Amino acid sequence: MAHAVSVSESTGLNPPTLTHAESPVSAEVIVPRHLNRSFTYLIPARLQTRVQVGSQVFVPFGPSTLHGVVVSISSHRSERGEPAHETGSLRERRLREIASLLDETADGALSPQLLHLTRLVAERYLAPWGQCIRLILPASPLATRSLRYALTESGRKSEGQSRRLSSTARELLKRLADAPNGLTLASLRRTITGPLTQTLSNLRRRGWVRATVPKPEEREGRPTKIGPPTTHGAVPARSLPLPGHHLEPAAVPPRLPLWWDRLRVALNTTRHAAFLLQAPSAIRSACLFQAAEETLARHRTVLIIVPEIVRASGIAARAEARWGSRVQLLHSGLPRAARAEIWRRIHAESVGVVVGTRSAVFAPLGSPGLIWVEDEEDPSLKEEEEPRYHAREVAWMRARQHDAVLVLESAHPSLETRAAMEPLNLDILVESAASPAIQTVDLRRLPHGALLSEPMIAGIGAALETRAGAVLFLNRKGFAPALLCRDCGVSPRCQRCSVALTFYRRAARLACHYCGASCPLPDTCSACGGARIEPVGFGTERVEEEIRRLFPHARIGRLDRDIARTPAQAEAIRRLAAGNELDILIGTQMLFQGPPLRRAGFVGIPHADAGLHLPDFRSAERTYHALLDAVALARPGDAGGKVVLQTYLPTHHAIAAVVTGNPALFHEQEAAFRNALGYPPFAHLINLRVSGKNLGRVREAAQQWARTLMAASSREGAAVGSPTASKSATDDIIILGPIPSPVAQLRGRHRWQLLVKSGNAQAMRQAVRASLEELEREDGRGGLKFEVDVDPVEMV
Repeated sequence: MAHAVSVSESTGLNPPTLTHAESPVSAEVIVPRHLNRSFTYLIPARLQTRVQVGSQVFVPFGPSTLHGVVVSISSHRSERGEPAHETGSLRERRLREIASLLDETADGALSPQLLHLTRLVAERYLAPWGQCIRLILPASPLATRSLRYALTESGRKSEGQSRRLSSTARELLKRLADAPNGLTLASLRRTITGPLTQTLSNLRRRGWVRATVPKPEEREGRPTKIGPPTTHGAVPARSLPLPGHHLEPAAVPPRLPLWWDRLRVALNTTRHAAFLLQAPSAIRSACLFQAAEETLARHRTVLIIVPEIVRASGIAARAEARWGSRVQLLHSGLPRAARAEIWRRIHAESVGVVVGTRSAVFAPLGSPGLIWVEDEEDPSLKEEEEPRYHAREVAWMRARQHDAVLVLESAHPSLETRAAMEPLNLDILVESAASPAIQTVDLRRLPHGALLSEPMIAGIGAALETRAGAVLFLNRKGFAPALLCRDCGVSPRCQRCSVALTFYRRAARLACHYCGASCPLPDTCSACGGARIEPVGFGTERVEEEIRRLFPHARIGRLDRDIARTPAQAEAIRRLAAGNELDILIGTQMLFQGPPLRRAGFVGIPHADAGLHLPDFRSAERTYHALLDAVALARPGDAGGKVVLQTYLPTHHAIAAVVTGNPALFHEQEAAFRNALGYPPFAHLINLRVSGKNLGRVREAAQQWARTLMAASSREGAAVGSPTASKSATDDIIILGPIPSPVAQLRGRHRWQLLVKSGNAQAMRQAVRASLEELEREDGRGGLKFEVDVDPVEMV
């Protein structure tokens, strides 16, 4: 009788194995490809006692060798004890064999929890399981160039049979016979001509050649010590935090006893619990380190997820100063070899605290007792490419798996998180900082062309006189968002993307913020030939030019992606500000990234409602959060802090709530708006996008997807509601579109989209999955790409 064990049966920490009497004959292996199925491989006799669920293996896949994971094993024995299968023996089906194990010991196997986590992510985000398996694999072995090929014992005894082989095979055997430690594919290609890959596959099927992965210490170029690099988007951990930010965090404030006591009880009871902490950065940091200390004392591990590399590096530096080598920083900016070595350390349980960005939520950390997500509302926690997971939601999954405590924290949590916490009576702490005095200026009353109002100019001047420092926040880089022809009204647009080109006056160029294309500043309009081309609106570059004109002797710095292209450049500007070497700092949201800046005497917001006009239902919430962050850069009112906020929409609830210091005003009005229109947290969303080179085919495919989805919804038993009806509390599936995407062309590809809404997330996912499978079964897609984004955070 066949005996099988799969990952779905594995719920403990130790993966199940077959007994010796039931030695596995075959294994189901998931490979990191856009595939939602496993593949059956024979287990060679030499590996039958070592392969188990979770084993990382190398398998032949077409002409390539891929790094995969065993998700089930089976003896596949008939009543006579012979290998069997529904359609004949496994060998009759000419199944290929597993080439080798990544790690010859059981210690190299992935935990059943991690495997199950990838399955949950695949189901939640409608992504192929093969893509999700990538998330838990170490980085380096995915490149087959690190494999070494060597002769097996049978291969060394094959000399008498080699005369019947091809010349390529004979030469290959000869080369390998002279290399007992094996050779890489690159080394073999230097001297062997002919079909090398196919020949290797044939010899491996004969059992004459095997592929192995060198141990870390045997790999060429292995660094002697893995540490945070200074390139590839990373910042040395020891270079942070900035001056004025002490390594040792402060103690938990005395105003938090009840919340803190509940957290300590949860940490000490080994049960899943969730907490929401809304407080200024210093308080959140203090709570984090105290909670981590409690967790480590209970012999459990800590996972800290941070949206940005710079901020993660700063936290890791502070943690390392406190707990030494038990701390590990992990993020995608590290080189592949470094990430692979860090993964190995974490998997070997040599690490007690992992600090990392979005992808670190999949770190192979054993027995996590505390999972801490900083700035849980930050869009950076959502992956933009398939599988489009959200690290906050995956953190929930892992916390439930391990009976761990989850803490979501922010200065201003998202409406979705608030809604998720409150009905469950989960612990929420709200702690606010002292606010500055805020003055509003109505931009409609400013003279045409004026950039800064008199109150703002006066506020900057006063800050310069008292050396209190001034900060200007505008979340729009460049000199102006666009150029406009005053004769015909046309703006120069990117030829590959359907967006206006941003004007950079200092460089005298136009540039696309999506694809990076740029061109010289035109002398005349390309549409009508007119010469009256003028900038429309303003960005940080133009604000800087105006400030330098008004205050020529001031020390001025700018912090945006055009000036600070690397974390090191951003850090240099922050150090100038922290060291009182800048009088005025102008910046975008980069002002809020990294360690908090020193609070200034004056903060100016030249265009507070700039983000409100984006075609995204979260635009008001993001504007509100950005304004709160900007206001927090100013000193308290009793210490002379002042904010001047310029806006065209002084009565908008996002603006009014900041000015009046009344968060309930924003939350109530925003919740009413979303409830009326059926947006999160009152409904679930899935964004569906079709893209391709041919506009007609893209439009036709999007329309077909809408029809297929409606049919699939009906088959799943879900009602398809009217897009025009009120959907504040319904399980109907609402399909909006298809329509061109807000950015209808990106990097030369046309894009159309549908938005699916429902109060029943499970039914909606099932319908979308069925429609996608039907579309992918059809022939003739002709370069079309179908994308699914569950719970999207960006609608543009």
